[in-house]
Amino acid sequence: MRLTPEALRALPLRVDAAGCLTSRVAVPSYPDEPRPSSVVTLTGGGQRGRGEHIGWTDAAHIAFGHAVGGMSTGTFTVGTWSDLLRELPPYDRAALEAAGLDLALRQAGTNLFRLAGVTPVSVRYVVSFGRTSAPDAVAQRQGDVELKVDADPAWDDATFATLGMVSRVAVLDWKCTGTRADHERAHRMLPDALVEDPAPDAAPWSAMLTRKLAVDAGVLTIADVAALDPRPTAVNLKPARMGGVLAALAAATACAERGIAVYLGGMFELGPGRAQLRTLAALLSPDGPNDIAPIATASRPAPRPQRLPAPADTPGFGDDDE
Repeated sequence: MRLTPEALRALPLRVDAAGCLTSRVAVPSYPDEPRPSSVVTLTGGGQRGRGEHIGWTDAAHIAFGHAVGGMSTGTFTVGTWSDLLRELPPYDRAALEAAGLDLALRQAGTNLFRLAGVTPVSVRYVVSFGRTSAPDAVAQRQGDVELKVDADPAWDDATFATLGMVSRVAVLDWKCTGTRADHERAHRMLPDALVEDPAPDAAPWSAMLTRKLAVDAGVLTIADVAALDPRPTAVNLKPARMGGVLAALAAATACAERGIAVYLGGMFELGPGRAQLRTLAALLSPDGPNDIAPIATASRPAPRPQRLPAPADTPGFGDDDE
């Protein structure tokens, strides 16, 4: 990846107007559905750019709508536009920054791949599901896809063994729970899976497990990457949680300098945010276990291809058809 945050910050941007559309979407896999969803649209120079707000509550989306209504218009760069957003909450910043980047790329007639000098490629992904007493049964219902599974310290050896036989587990997410013995036992049963966020007070782990260590929680900035100890094999980057694309790119650059792989994580994006995640994954980690599977809604089933198709090589930040 040869694209830096500085290169994106320099892109010219003209914003003539900003609007926000908020809805509630029936999503069977979402806790306490329906899922609130907001899409911000910026227009300027005959083009439009979009970003998705992933707040968990209706109140967060109402507040975001007010923030969009108060946004400045005029001539910026992506960098100065992003700087205007510094005092906003992370999810607000991420949505507005994505919309600004999308608009700037369309106004320039380019995209992230052209700026980086690379060709868009298909993307490896995983389907994730939460902690359950019968993960093998849930895994079987997902079909022939790779999985990211929330691990439970209470599972016995037979559960881990069966899970390994019925599915392709790419990531075991411990959510900072479990003991060293729990982590090591699971790693012995599923040695090919990344061990994401084992309980930090359980360190140190064996050399074999450490070679599969991945970190998700708490990685928000370059400083967080520099502070990782022990150094993991991979880091899960979530642009919405980090406050935007520029922060995610900066963290990815810091990881590359330290020999750490990255993979992208979603936060129940349902619209343009999902397509933008696929774009970033195709750029930063096309072969990583990206947690960006299409999400089924009550009106739209989720396709399960072996890999997500390559993003279209068209201007902007993400496709329009998702």
